[in-house]
Amino acid sequence: MKKFLSLALLLSFFAAHSKTMEGLLSLDFGDGKPPNAAYHIDYHLITEQQTIPLLFSEAFKKSMPIMAWNGSKVRVQFKENQVESNGLNPVQAIELLAGEATRGGGVSGPQPWVSILCKFSDVADEPEDLAYFQGMYANLPAGVDHYWREVSYDTINVVGSLAIDWVDLPKTHTEYAPDPGNGSDADLSLLFNDCTTAADPFVNFATGASGSSFVGINMMFNELLDCCAWGGGRFATLDGLQKVWRTTWNPPWSFANEGVIAHEMGHGFGLPHANNSDGDSSPYDSPWDVMSSATGDSVNDPVYGRLGKHINMEFKHNLGWVDDSDGYVANTQSDELVFVRFTTVQNTNVDKFIRIPLSDGTHYVVEARKTTGNYESNLPGTAVIIHHVNRCRSEPPWVVDADNPPADFADTEGVMWKTGETFVDFVDDYQVEVLGEFTNGFNVRVRYGNELIKRNSFEPTCIN
Repeated sequence: MKKFLSLALLLSFFAAHSKTMEGLLSLDFGDGKPPNAAYHIDYHLITEQQTIPLLFSEAFKKSMPIMAWNGSKVRVQFKENQVESNGLNPVQAIELLAGEATRGGGVSGPQPWVSILCKFSDVADEPEDLAYFQGMYANLPAGVDHYWREVSYDTINVVGSLAIDWVDLPKTHTEYAPDPGNGSDADLSLLFNDCTTAADPFVNFATGASGSSFVGINMMFNELLDCCAWGGGRFATLDGLQKVWRTTWNPPWSFANEGVIAHEMGHGFGLPHANNSDGDSSPYDSPWDVMSSATGDSVNDPVYGRLGKHINMEFKHNLGWVDDSDGYVANTQSDELVFVRFTTVQNTNVDKFIRIPLSDGTHYVVEARKTTGNYESNLPGTAVIIHHVNRCRSEPPWVVDADNPPADFADTEGVMWKTGETFVDFVDDYQVEVLGEFTNGFNVRVRYGNELIKRNSFEPTCIN
């Protein structure tokens, strides 16, 4: 019998006498500089009165889809009378409140951001000029407006985005980041508050450049922070508008490669990391996704460095840029020939993916990638790529690798499914057979496995 955490069990947690609070669950992702990139996630509960740092045990995170709830309204039960020395508050239970959508869901239309260029009081250097940052928002190849239009199939744009010239912060470098280039102790909230305050005379956050508020704030700093560039959100009232602002914190190495800016903006849109299947501690091992290896196997631009690639179809589905009508959803009756178009094809009246729900609550997403275009031409190859998605992992989509053990970096033939190759899944024995490559995609046959050999031994504890 499959073991799922029930709603009744969740409710019984909240019947205890521990302290409970409601608010928005907000995650900040820290991404270290390649090649030895560090990796951090900070969890917060945001209320109108305060931001509360959260601590989840590893076992707890593996049983709940915390990544999928980023930006959602939740009820948290804290462990009674327990606060860690670092100020983190251990969580006993968490409940997604009914009817609440994630911040990442349904992202559409104009998404204007403002870049604020912030100088530490004791660091005079200005690594790039205002024109560089304003040009970063262009609707031209290498501009993030052009990039997000292509990746979202014109569902979003960043029209109305602008940059504010260098402003001076009131404190010194190490008052914000005690150990520059190391650790994870940069004071992100103080940086946000002081950077937005310094820029306030030059921008109206509530009306933006086109009469509608900015959705996000890209902060560009003139020196290292801690280990990382960061992407997430901050709850604040700016020019009278109170909300969670999509937020990034970027040291100079970050804005030297636009793929990193796209990666951090992706976190601002609510996306976690993607990954390969080697099971190590690094989430940066897949060149097939800007939300994994932001700059690996990327197109190089002479001005903006390594550019972003597309995100995987699972993330596009999460953001509302594709839905089930844009692909084929398999079932236990499936024996279907599907022509899967390359992910860069903009025509919406085509199958862009195959989604295969599994009996253990996880699923596969099958897509086709091609070495072509402004952002994908340096991929490792042209192939069908399969992600296994478990929403209770810190990186829900993992690239499926036929090699055993899986490669350390997903640029090998084992992850590229080509004509004549068949993937058989390890849960329900679905078969995905690649029949042929064509100009715009691959012919793929998907069929349900033999019921006599179907494996039913999985007992997941993850609420997907």
